Amino acid sequence: MKNTVLKSLLVLNLFVTAGLVVYIVKNNNVEIDLSNEVLKVRGLVLTDSTGVERVIIGTHLPPPQSFGYRFYRGDNSGVSGVMLYDHEGQERGGYVTDDSYGNIFLTLDSKISQRVLFMAEPQGASTLKMWGKNGNQINLGASDDGTWLDVSDNGKKQSLIESN
Repeated sequence: MKNTVLKSLLVLNLFVTAGLVVYIVKNNNVEIDLSNEVLKVRGLVLTDSTGVERVIIGTHLPPPQSFGYRFYRGDNSGVSGVMLYDHEGQERGGYVTDDSYGNIFLTLDSKISQRVLFMAEPQGASTLKMWGKNGNQINLGASDDGTWLDVSDNGKKQSLIESN
């Protein structure tokens, strides 16, 4: 009789355990629908399959990174927005606002330095600058006071348009 009771308890235990496993597996795969929710965060870091940071969205972004090292911006002002990084984790551009003056920037960087800057100031002036090597540069701008277009070829500046 004892053997029969033990066998019955073992079978009952097996069914209860199997039932619990099925219940846990089904309930752990519940998908949460956030399509109607607002996520409020201070930052978001997107990494590639190797763990390299490729996009950082946030308030007070980290200092720029080049060749694996972070360095401080010239005026140490904080920036907020979106920064883009290449497959080596080096900063290659961004769309940010700064805390010092309230400017908004769109930058495109080579592996060596910044190459394109599009900036709008809070008072309305806007500037587009593009740099190459050896002092080659184009500077185009407009403000309430006038417009300008400067071209530098090998460091020799030529003002093409200047109206003030």
